[in-house]
Amino acid sequence: MSALHRIADDLYDHATSSNPTALLWDGKLDNLSEWTDLSPHAREERNRRYLEIAAAAESLAVDGPAARALRDVVSTTARSNALLDAWEPELLLVSPRMGVLEDIMSFITSFPLATAEHGEDYLAKMRRMPTMLDQLMDVAGAAADEGRVALRRHLLDTAATAEEYLATPAGPEERLCGQAPPSDLDDADADAWRNRLIAVVRDQVRPGLAAYAARLRALAERGRPDDRPGLVHLDGGLDMYRKHIWGNLLLDRTPEDLHELGLAQVARLEDEYRTIAGPLLGLGDVSEIYARLRDDPSLRYDSADALIADATSALARAEVAARDWFRVLPRSRCTANATDFGAMGYYSAPDPETGKEPRFYVKTSDPSSWSTYELEGLTFHEAVPGHHLQVGLAAEDDSLHKVQRELFNTAYAEGWALYAERLADEMGLYSTPMARVGMLLNDSMRACRLVVDTGIHAFGWSRERAIEYVVDHSPIDPAHVAQEVDRYISLPGQALAYMVGRLEIQAIRAEAEKSPDFDIRDFHDRVLRYGAVPLTTLRSQVLGGAAPEV
Repeated sequence: MSALHRIADDLYDHATSSNPTALLWDGKLDNLSEWTDLSPHAREERNRRYLEIAAAAESLAVDGPAARALRDVVSTTARSNALLDAWEPELLLVSPRMGVLEDIMSFITSFPLATAEHGEDYLAKMRRMPTMLDQLMDVAGAAADEGRVALRRHLLDTAATAEEYLATPAGPEERLCGQAPPSDLDDADADAWRNRLIAVVRDQVRPGLAAYAARLRALAERGRPDDRPGLVHLDGGLDMYRKHIWGNLLLDRTPEDLHELGLAQVARLEDEYRTIAGPLLGLGDVSEIYARLRDDPSLRYDSADALIADATSALARAEVAARDWFRVLPRSRCTANATDFGAMGYYSAPDPETGKEPRFYVKTSDPSSWSTYELEGLTFHEAVPGHHLQVGLAAEDDSLHKVQRELFNTAYAEGWALYAERLADEMGLYSTPMARVGMLLNDSMRACRLVVDTGIHAFGWSRERAIEYVVDHSPIDPAHVAQEVDRYISLPGQALAYMVGRLEIQAIRAEAEKSPDFDIRDFHDRVLRYGAVPLTTLRSQVLGGAAPEV
């Protein structure tokens, strides 16, 4: 085994063993019984080890594109993980958007349990959930003593989520009792296991959630107001924001540069709305176009079944067309699935080791929150040709190291998915001219993110000002905008990665297209070949030449 592969193994083992809560998203069975240790000492040791791994990778001289890709993924992933951990428990994990409670409610019942040992580990995890939530509140309270505390609104909203759950009837039909028993158990043992899970949820998890809600409400008395949501309002916050920018982009970009980039993209999109949506609606004023797209009830879904049917249809068209645009496709097939919790839409990758299938989830609890023209673009982003053709393809590639198959950087992964929405237009996948307007809506959100994320965290914008900006410069529903802005407040810098990554992939493609031998299938395969590499490495990987230092 080479030194590079030993270091990559170290990173994978450290990432999965030291942060098992992060494995919820993909239903990984590694360290199944555990939750992440959030104590200051554990976090300090975890991040010290990440930085050691990054330095070890950066010291290696490597030859060939495969080795360069792996080295750069290892070094930047380790360094990014260490940077992004700072202030995470007190600001992100307690939030109603992307916080630990939302992750639990979205994914805790999706583990592909097989053996009796898996079943015991899962029950242990559920029993330990209240202890993890107590530790989280201890850390958040200590951070508040130092001046770092989440928005009052966010703490209260997360408490309300727990309380709303506790108001639902206890028993076998409740959400946290929904995990399927291990597949290897016979019927009698499976029934016994379900009964044990019901008892754990009733006797331990529910009281733990009640205590968590009470502590959130108590901490909310010290929470920040809506007019001071950004990192810039915290001691050392602006420097921390710059670190989060690098941690998410793996590029040296300034808040000022990114803010101006967002303003330029928003202006460009206004011209596209006039050109594409204007004739369909009989309108020329962009504000009127936004209002019609936002407020016309005929442009809203009224059925959860229709949402899933339309997503399934779009996905089927994309699977057929992808054969002409990609030389290599995933073996697994992604499906569209309904969910009543979490983000509006999201993707969960396949796991060849456990047999877990890839799934694209659509939140169907309120169909009217979906415009009829936006669903196709989201499907192409989350499934094909988006995340499934990147994350899913990498997950199935045994020639890649596990850090390339399972870990990722946001600018590459989300940049590819946003690129896929525009690629879908080239592929002729949008079923109607109005569906193409959904492509613009999704672009609007990602362009506005550049303006609003930097506005909040670097320039001191209030929550209200951020919401008003997005509503004024897009057709997105105000309620959805508010949820998005709350996400940006809790997760500084992450929202910048989508548009930055997309624009860089497009710029690399523009360079590649200058070659007389350009083939779009070869281009896509070069982009996807080594998993989620840093964007600087990607440019070298596609266009040739030595990889820049990262």
